[in-house]
Amino acid sequence: MMRAIRRWATSIAASFDYVITQVENHEAIVTSAIKDMQSAGSKARVQLSRVKRDGETMRRRIEELKELERVWGERAGRVHEQNEGKALECLRRRKQVRRELEALETQEKEHTRLANQLSTDLKVIDERIAELKRKKNALTARQYRAEAMRIGQIDDLGLVAEIDDIFERWELKIDEASGFHDSLDDLESDFLSEEEEEELRGELDDLVSGA
Repeated sequence: MMRAIRRWATSIAASFDYVITQVENHEAIVTSAIKDMQSAGSKARVQLSRVKRDGETMRRRIEELKELERVWGERAGRVHEQNEGKALECLRRRKQVRRELEALETQEKEHTRLANQLSTDLKVIDERIAELKRKKNALTARQYRAEAMRIGQIDDLGLVAEIDDIFERWELKIDEASGFHDSLDDLESDFLSEEEEEELRGELDDLVSGA
């Protein structure tokens, strides 16, 4: 009996170890992929932060250039009657500022478009990571459950039949022990009845003698 139990336990343990290995292999692959995505997402998030800072710098410079354009135009209008050459130089400076402003505004628009695209991509990555985590957890749980149920149905070398037979013999011994105690109870009841009857007869004899 003990050999059968040991053989059954060893088989179950080996099967469970195989299950754990298979589940861990799949889980490790998915976990590695999730970590890679998280790492890429973290790097992209750092880059996005830099891009946003660059965008803010560009926008501040655009505002400065707009103010400079206004100032040079105002200066040209103010001095053109007294000094035409100076007024023309002011307009020349304003034109340079305008060219820089137009170029920077074009760059800023493209920069903003890229920043928005990167933000969208990061959102997609985060959602994908969350989805993969949910799927991994769900599939891991399902696989453990399925394999545990499969292990419970193993019938190699009649092991399930043997363990069922062990349970039956165990239950039979319990029933026999219970029946033995029941018999003892019946026997004790018989003795108690006889002893009580004898005691009552004695009381009756005393009663009759006293009368």
